[in-house]
Amino acid sequence: MPDETLVEYEMGYAADEFGNVLNGPFSGDKSSYRCKQIGRHHWSVEQSGESFILAIMVTEKPPRKLGLFKLPVLQVKFSFTDTDAVLRDRFFHRFHQYFHKGGG
Repeated sequence: MPDETLVEYEMGYAADEFGNVLNGPFSGDKSSYRCKQIGRHHWSVEQSGESFILAIMVTEKPPRKLGLFKLPVLQVKFSFTDTDAVLRDRFFHRFHQYFHKGGG
C-alpha cells in the first residue's frame, strides 16, 4: 500500500488565481516542477529526476469579511504519495516563496 501524506492549508486566494500561479511562475521553464491540470481546480505535480508524486485540490470557501473588505478563502489539500520528507520540504519552501502575499 502506498505511503500517503496529506497537508491542508487555508489561503487568501481565489481558485483560478491559485491555478494561474501554480501553472505559471511556480512550475515554469526555470522550475524542476511540472504541473498538469487533471480536473477543475485539481492538479498533479511531478519533479524532474525525483520520486515525487503530488496531487493538489482546492475548494473555495465563503470569503472572510473585515469591515467593508471581503477576502477570498481557499482550502488547499496537498496529497503526497511515496514522497520523501526532504522532497516535501523542498516543495513547500518553493511553494511559500511563490505563493506568499503581502509583507515580508
